[in-house]
Amino acid sequence: MRALLGTIVAIGAVVAGAPPVAHADAPTMSVEVGVQSWADPGDHVVVRATVEADELFDGSVEVVSRTGAVVISDVQVAGGTSKTVMLVAPTGYDSLELDVRLYDGDELVVRRSVTLKPAEQVEIVGVLPALRTRAGELPETINLIGDTGKAVFDELTSEHLSLGAASLDVYDTIAATTADLRSLTDAQRSSLLAWVNRGGRLLLDDSGDLSALPTEWQPGRAGYALAGRGEVRLVDGAASQQSWAGIIQPSGSATSEYGEQFFGGEVFGAVEEDLARRAGIELPSLLPLMVPLLVYWALASIGVYVLLRVMRRLTLAWVAIPVLAAITAAGVLVYGNEWRATGKPAVSTFVEGYPGGSEAIASVLLFSRDGGTSTMTFPAGWQSDSEVASQFGLPVSAIAPTVVPRGDSSTLRVRLDAGQVTTANLTGPSTASPLAVTASLRDGDVVGEVRNEGAIPLRDVAVFGPGGADFIGDLQPGQTAEYSFDADPLPVGFSLADRVWRSAADPRAGDDDLVEFGIWSNAASTRVLYPSGMVRAAAWTDLLPAPVGADVTSVTVVNTLTHIEAATGPLPEGVARWSVVRSPFTRFGNGLDDQVYRYLLPPGALGPLVVETPAELDRVEFWSGSGWVRVDVEGRVAAVPPAALRDGVVLMRIPNDGMFFGFDQVPNIKGATA
Repeated sequence: MRALLGTIVAIGAVVAGAPPVAHADAPTMSVEVGVQSWADPGDHVVVRATVEADELFDGSVEVVSRTGAVVISDVQVAGGTSKTVMLVAPTGYDSLELDVRLYDGDELVVRRSVTLKPAEQVEIVGVLPALRTRAGELPETINLIGDTGKAVFDELTSEHLSLGAASLDVYDTIAATTADLRSLTDAQRSSLLAWVNRGGRLLLDDSGDLSALPTEWQPGRAGYALAGRGEVRLVDGAASQQSWAGIIQPSGSATSEYGEQFFGGEVFGAVEEDLARRAGIELPSLLPLMVPLLVYWALASIGVYVLLRVMRRLTLAWVAIPVLAAITAAGVLVYGNEWRATGKPAVSTFVEGYPGGSEAIASVLLFSRDGGTSTMTFPAGWQSDSEVASQFGLPVSAIAPTVVPRGDSSTLRVRLDAGQVTTANLTGPSTASPLAVTASLRDGDVVGEVRNEGAIPLRDVAVFGPGGADFIGDLQPGQTAEYSFDADPLPVGFSLADRVWRSAADPRAGDDDLVEFGIWSNAASTRVLYPSGMVRAAAWTDLLPAPVGADVTSVTVVNTLTHIEAATGPLPEGVARWSVVRSPFTRFGNGLDDQVYRYLLPPGALGPLVVETPAELDRVEFWSGSGWVRVDVEGRVAAVPPAALRDGVVLMRIPNDGMFFGFDQVPNIKGATA
């Protein structure tokens, strides 16, 4: 016995003295979001999550936006290495916070919370690889002309461009060489062109082979071209010579020319209501539920008692009441199953075309009859666009749809209980818009033609501009129609869509009406619907396929923008584009900034020019290239110095010394003799 005890003690001593078994550390994750953590509210941002692991790790990275959007990517890391995944996530207009989470199966391993900085008075510049090589090391930051803020820089990789146009939201300017453009794949080029069409500025360091650009967007003798809401500029080597301060200019909001995200949009309806109506989804009526329950109560509490007392068989109540309850429950169950069995998924799509392609936003409705995971598959390049628009039965956070982007497709998935419904928004590339439109000025009116260049009929065609709208009606394939409306801009706050269209949700609408104000309102929150100096043609159809691989009911509104052309001679009013690029009224500002307007004239426009102010001012200031030049205002008119017209751009400042204009007052620029 003593020998056995001694052996046990010896073994224990050996074990106690042995070194502890080494366990691999848990994976770690570092996160980069935006460009130096800058972004504008509402922008999509690229999240770079780098995962390091000591041993093989097979998990997932999840990005959760405060808007309710959830984006997920699988990640596999070999032991002793690291891997970076890039995900595109939308930010909110009232929140720039994101949660980035690393999961091992269902187990949360790492969580990082990131708050971005609002990029007010900060221009974010992306530089493509060939130009980056030619220019050398990029500066971290530079000061902009005229004390209008600063610019920060970021190298744009081909991998980044492959994520789709939404991944470029954060950039105000992208600089490249023509070789950069030619090296892009078709998908990458489409992403870049869609970004330009939404208002981006593309700077080309050389004027070599421009064939990668649409013909309409290739700069001519003026050195720049208008391209959708954006512009393409030749900078003649200034970028490769690092002369950034002379070519980077301040920009305004991508969603409002007035410098504030929510100002000037149109909101007429909720997209979830349109989708639910078209999908045949509605909340169940309480009457079919209440009637059997009331009958059960009356029979169980009074009828059964009276009947069995007359029969002198009160003990049968132990059988009669459960049978009656089972019959009532069966009736309620049958009604519930019938309600859940109705309807089908629905999609509403807004397509905005540009030469050779288009970009779309889609609002989708998913539901589950019996419960489980519902999915929709979108083409490659589609990304989550916003919050869950609506839901039935549970809070938003409980049923937030998830977008899983992959190289060849993007999957939208959500787990729902029986009979539950939710909606979500996505954005991505689409086929070219079948609408073509022209616009010019004639005797104080905007006139032109709109043409259906597609193979399907288009319904409820209308043309919009800052001065009004004109309803065309239906256009058959190949058919052309003329339009006209006043060139003078309407006062701020006047809506246009409801002047020409009647919503399908209107009680007076017929069964074949297609117009849905919900998707139109969604689009209005993400872009300038009626930009200055431009017109928008729009039409509705239920014949275009939805951008999802599923059996759905679909309605699409197709759009095309074009610039208002002016005849040679003095610049007429209403042709130049304008935007507020600096303002004391911004959400995150301190109210002390100057008010700065940027005017973009059509190529070839010449002076002399004047600016007409909507209210009395003593003076304004114009940027001359070397400083701000004071000009006195006489009779609400200020003469633009010749040196202030620089490559088609005029910058005008109203110093913040008690003189500024409100949102509804915009100074107009035109030829001095127009």
